[in-house]
Amino acid sequence: MTYKPVQVIPVMIFCLQLGALNALAQTSLNVIIEDSKVMWTGTKVLGFHQGVVKFKEGKVIMNSNKLAGGEFVIDMKSITCTDIPQSEPVAKRNLENHLKDVDFFNVAKYPTAKFEITEVRQHPANPVGYLVLGNLTIKETTKPWKVEVFPTTQTNNLFIGQADLRFDRQLFGVSYKGLKDELVHDEVRLSIIIKAKTG
Repeated sequence: MTYKPVQVIPVMIFCLQLGALNALAQTSLNVIIEDSKVMWTGTKVLGFHQGVVKFKEGKVIMNSNKLAGGEFVIDMKSITCTDIPQSEPVAKRNLENHLKDVDFFNVAKYPTAKFEITEVRQHPANPVGYLVLGNLTIKETTKPWKVEVFPTTQTNNLFIGQADLRFDRQLFGVSYKGLKDELVHDEVRLSIIIKAKTG
């Protein structure tokens, strides 16, 4: 029986060329800090609080004008409360300081939080959105997490979108319970606006 030689080299060349094309199709966009933000909401038995925390840095990876990856670092020292008006400076300052201290996020020891994308899928219920899988790190505790992302603009040069992330603070060591009649709920919701571009 005669065996024909396997054409390994052409196959390898094709795979290398395909990989090179994929690499060329990818671009890394820098998050525009002043145009991006994270809006947080925390609820309790007697109401809720809302506020903003800023990005420290981040990047979005695009491939063929679609979201393909990314990494985002949040400046936890920038936590502010927006539902208490400026006309109540003491109450506003007290809550912000409380969120930054050891009862909550202990920002002196853990100044940043991070989310790193590991996989991007089409949203199962909305064809214009993504279900993004990644690693969420808060207070140096890292857990696999998922985020819903809905882009309004996505090209290899510009990405603008909104994301919704909800996490159980107890899983990340944020365990403050609050007063007996004002218990703090475990779920924290983050509504995120991201703008990133080349250069």
